Amino acid sequence: MIYNRKCILLTVIIFLFIGLGQVTVAQENTQTQTGSASWYGSKYHGRKTSSGERYNKNDMTAAHNTLPFGTKVKVTNLANNEFVVVRINDRGPYVGKRIIDVSEVAARKLSMHSAGVAQVKVEVVELDGKSIAAGEPIRPNLFTIQQGAFASQELALEQTKKLKEFDKNLPVELKEEKVEGKKVYQVRIGSFESRQHAEAFNDLLKEEDLEGLVRES
Repeated sequence: MIYNRKCILLTVIIFLFIGLGQVTVAQENTQTQTGSASWYGSKYHGRKTSSGERYNKNDMTAAHNTLPFGTKVKVTNLANNEFVVVRINDRGPYVGKRIIDVSEVAARKLSMHSAGVAQVKVEVVELDGKSIAAGEPIRPNLFTIQQGAFASQELALEQTKKLKEFDKNLPVELKEEKVEGKKVYQVRIGSFESRQHAEAFNDLLKEEDLEGLVRES
């Protein structure tokens, strides 16, 4: 009974997080967004961002919840038409329905530093070092669960088998990589539209000692 409940729950989560999620992403993440923006400054200066970089309040950077790291966007303050170009190197905002958090220096250039929040238009201008054509959809970074990394392909296949026994419909990828000249076999689970979805799914796997590490793919 417990096993059946878990199988049903897993199937629903996979469908919602991987199936419907990717359709929503394709429809919503185009090159232009309009909404509220905020900024962050001295309190976070020097802290590590989600991309691994250290936040510098004097750099033209920003946090966005889905755009790939390194993407450059033009942010226009709709109240005064001031604009800046910033590079995405962090995740957020996590407050309300805001669409972007800009650095302190960017907030000053947009004349939104004192107010703290402004209505803005965000336009993608460069992705992976290439300019983006008008209307071209933007595919955000997705998340996966790295269940393990093995020096032996046999051990990796055994782990894949355990995961399939847990749920035969579970998307599992076996990826071969080289680390310091040696082959390493990584077992990855699923493709999720957000870290929150991946973490929730990982909690289910934890009940069977099959959890892994959520990573941005």
